[in-house]
Amino acid sequence: MNTNVCISNEIKKKLFDYVAAYHTASFITDDPVQFPHRYVNKTDIEISAFIASWLAYGNRKSFIKVLNIIHKDFIPSPTDYIKSKHYQHYENDFSSLYRFYKKNDFFSLCSVLSDIYSNNQSMEDDIKKYINEKTFENVLKYFNIKFQNVNGIPKDNKSACKRLCMLLRWLVRKEGDVDLGIWNILTPSQLIIPVDTHVYQVAKNLNITNRNVVDMKTAEQITKFLLQIFPNDPCLGDFALFGFGVEPTKYYMQK
Repeated sequence: MNTNVCISNEIKKKLFDYVAAYHTASFITDDPVQFPHRYVNKTDIEISAFIASWLAYGNRKSFIKVLNIIHKDFIPSPTDYIKSKHYQHYENDFSSLYRFYKKNDFFSLCSVLSDIYSNNQSMEDDIKKYINEKTFENVLKYFNIKFQNVNGIPKDNKSACKRLCMLLRWLVRKEGDVDLGIWNILTPSQLIIPVDTHVYQVAKNLNITNRNVVDMKTAEQITKFLLQIFPNDPCLGDFALFGFGVEPTKYYMQK
């Protein structure tokens, strides 16, 4: 990490202030995490969360609109939708679903999910079969391999894997009202913060990272810094950096 970072008491206070402001149930309303929050069954939450994170890029209002359309088809539940293969009419449909996704991409994703739930009680159970050691990197590799033919799923862990990191934050963190905390395969301390260009720019402006690219090494560097502020729960800092990004502040780290 950037060893030149010296956090001032003022910045530290703002980090905690933003956590208090945004790590609340009200955050859910305008965030894609709202979708898995509609369900109580584990597999329903997993499926909804995976699809919501897969689509969560670009304009927030636009992808939430598409997610609302998709979730209206989940009757009586996401699990029934997948197991009954109600998605099959999307096969070979190359019309647009959302931005660079085609409807056939959604078919491909659902087909993998169908395979998972045909052979396992949950996605978490399937992951446990595939990995020898419960590490964040190994869980990401599971997604890389299992969904290797699905557009939008990273083929390796070199990129920041923002949406997969967000998915794991949702499913692993049990603290607070925002995240769902239904998985025990990892602990919150093992998570890597989801980093997109907005989070990266905030971290850069605060001198949390000295890297010039948004990749996994950058995400790891930012996470290591946040572990100093939020021991055992670095992704709590996700809400703090979100606050810095939303509000037009002029705070900076003293070098």
